[in-house]
Amino acid sequence: MKQKRKGATKSKYKLFFEDFNFEIKVISLLALGIFLLVEELEIKHFLFELIKLIIFNIGKVIQWLLNKSAFFIMRFEFSDIVGISILFYVFYLIANRSRERLFNRFPNINNCSKCNGKIHRIRKKWKHKVLSYVYFITVKHYQCTECNYQEIKLVK
Repeated sequence: MKQKRKGATKSKYKLFFEDFNFEIKVISLLALGIFLLVEELEIKHFLFELIKLIIFNIGKVIQWLLNKSAFFIMRFEFSDIVGISILFYVFYLIANRSRERLFNRFPNINNCSKCNGKIHRIRKKWKHKVLSYVYFITVKHYQCTECNYQEIKLVK
């Protein structure tokens, strides 16, 4: 004989809002329509003023950013900007090379490199978190169950 699956039981009583959702919407829209016909509001004027205020403030912020960036750029000569760009590229090349050397230094591990015992994951140290953030890699920290030797595994 097949057993029935136990699942979440549905309540026999519906909530008030579920039962009268349509009626609540209709009454709310009817009341809003009557209110807008009776009350003398200048909604178009208020919306126009609000949109105008938002657009002008966005323009002021953009103008302020352009003025500040132009002031910052005018303080440097073109050769300074090129030199800074070259330095950033050199730092990128050094970081990329050291990242590749890290992958060669810490190979993929499955067993302890000292005693060939089983390893299990443990909590990362702060230096491993910094390493993973700087080099855009995943660092996994392992410890041997037999000799307590700790190793890291790097994943691209």
